[in-house]
Amino acid sequence: MQRYIEELCIAAQLFNMKKSNVSFRNRLLIWQYEYSDAVIGVTFFCALALIKSIAVMELQINPVVATQRVMGVVEYIRVKPISPYAMVGHDLYYTYDVRLNDDNTRIWIDDDVERPHLVGSLIPIERQHHKHGVDTYRLLNR
Repeated sequence: MQRYIEELCIAAQLFNMKKSNVSFRNRLLIWQYEYSDAVIGVTFFCALALIKSIAVMELQINPVVATQRVMGVVEYIRVKPISPYAMVGHDLYYTYDVRLNDDNTRIWIDDDVERPHLVGSLIPIERQHHKHGVDTYRLLNR
């Protein structure tokens, strides 16, 4: 309790316009003690904003330079509802495991389609080749 009273006295002197005997280091420690929660909150907010801007910058730095239509066979389907209150057959988001016909590569595609594709069905896919050598895939609706 005595320490708390001393810190309050020091804090009162810190904001007093008169010259005090509290060193600059001690003033910073008091400031840190008083406002550490606010600083942490602002830091997280800025970090989230920075992460969002990095994602946008990556899209601008690595543009799509070529597209190619390929075919693939659906091997597995996972259904993910967007809303927990979604009606049966509506507002569903599908994740497909697809094996490409041209090079036998297995890929995963997340997409919201008009109707689901069955396991074993042949589906059209757009391969997007980016500037720095990365390929992304997009499911095409027929």
